[in-house]
Amino acid sequence: MKVRADQLEQTLQKSLHPMYIISGDEVLLSQEAADVIRKKALQQGIEERLRFVADSQFDWQNVINETQALSLFSNQRVFDIQIDKMSEKHSKALALLADNLNTDNIILITLPKVDARTQKTKWFTKLESQGVFVQIWPIDANRLPNWLQQRAKQLDISLSHDAAALLCERGEGNLLALSQELEKLILRNGAGAKIDEQTIAESVSDSSRYSVYDLSDRILMGKVKESLHCLQQLTSEGIDNNIILWLLSKEVAALDKLSFSCKTNSLRQACSQQRIWDKQIPFYEAALGRHNNVTIDYMQRYLALLDQTIKGLHTLDLEIGFRNLVMMFCGFKPVPTELDNY
Repeated sequence: MKVRADQLEQTLQKSLHPMYIISGDEVLLSQEAADVIRKKALQQGIEERLRFVADSQFDWQNVINETQALSLFSNQRVFDIQIDKMSEKHSKALALLADNLNTDNIILITLPKVDARTQKTKWFTKLESQGVFVQIWPIDANRLPNWLQQRAKQLDISLSHDAAALLCERGEGNLLALSQELEKLILRNGAGAKIDEQTIAESVSDSSRYSVYDLSDRILMGKVKESLHCLQQLTSEGIDNNIILWLLSKEVAALDKLSFSCKTNSLRQACSQQRIWDKQIPFYEAALGRHNNVTIDYMQRYLALLDQTIKGLHTLDLEIGFRNLVMMFCGFKPVPTELDNY
């Protein structure tokens, strides 16, 4: 059975199915859909949860064996399986899982976006036939301000349309970043507050302890001390690691595209193609003066390692990892890590 994300809670009120598949590239919406299912299972008295992160080396036989084994603690368990990148190995394992499904358990599978062809495969249709398929669709840019206003209303603050539009411009479509911005607005203005465009504009110009975008300016200009201080302030406030990773990934990707484009265009033309504001051109010009294809490639591989660490697939110290990446961006040699063997 296929349902939209906004239909999930209503579906759960009717009954709890043995199989749930969540698929989509919007991390925040996928996480929240999975949270709704976990909460419902807990309300039904299913307290034992087994979590699996399936990478390329993952042993699926352990999952199959566990689904057939009896729990020592309860009659039912939640098997929470996250797959970040589909492969033939995962497809075969899920087909086997579909053939050996124990309806005493709840299987929750979170996948990246699956295309129409995958949805017609034997293993997928069999899994879907035994439960619920929640397809997470990205929010269109035109609808994003309205989505943000509705979310603000749920958090007991009022956000004007212009304020929502400005926030969306800042967040560049990153729902996780936008969600955290709303939480900060509540902390600073209190529940029931009415937030207009001026309030958002003032928050943009606040000190580094309020804006992740100040980190962007500092690393582009190569100000290592200011960058590390800004990073420390942001992490001490509890900003989500995924948002810091997203910001650093965005800037490294921008450098990569600009470096390639500048081979045939002027810097101003290259920046115009990437929709970079005129006032930001000196920042990227400074960064391009410190980097080349070799250093950009190294930072991209380092970003991949940090991403896998956040997902639990590596044990790199994230604090050191982010500091190293900031130092690299500023043109300084990082502390040696396992990336040298990665």
